[in-house]
Amino acid sequence: MASLLDQLESLESEVEAVDEQTERYLRRRRALDRSLIGWLIIGAFVASLALIFLLVMLNLGPAPGCTGAACDAQRWKEPAEFLLTIVSSVMLPVVTLVLGYYFGKDEQA
Repeated sequence: MASLLDQLESLESEVEAVDEQTERYLRRRRALDRSLIGWLIIGAFVASLALIFLLVMLNLGPAPGCTGAACDAQRWKEPAEFLLTIVSSVMLPVVTLVLGYYFGKDEQA
């Protein structure tokens, strides 16, 4: 009878060890997933900034009949306002929300 109890205790300790290893693996995997998602969001943000900047620069090519510093300032005003609006009202809040969700969730777990 004692050997049966010993075997049962041994099996219980093995089950606990497997549960512990599984939990550690899941925590590492979740951390890697969050890290990947964070880098993807940051990469998409940087790429979209670069794309918008490139499109604004292409739009500001040499304008026919426009000379002088006043003309250059006027040409930059509208694209710069567009760029600022896109970055501040669309992309930055989305990036902040997603990163805050994933990294905030990591601290709670």
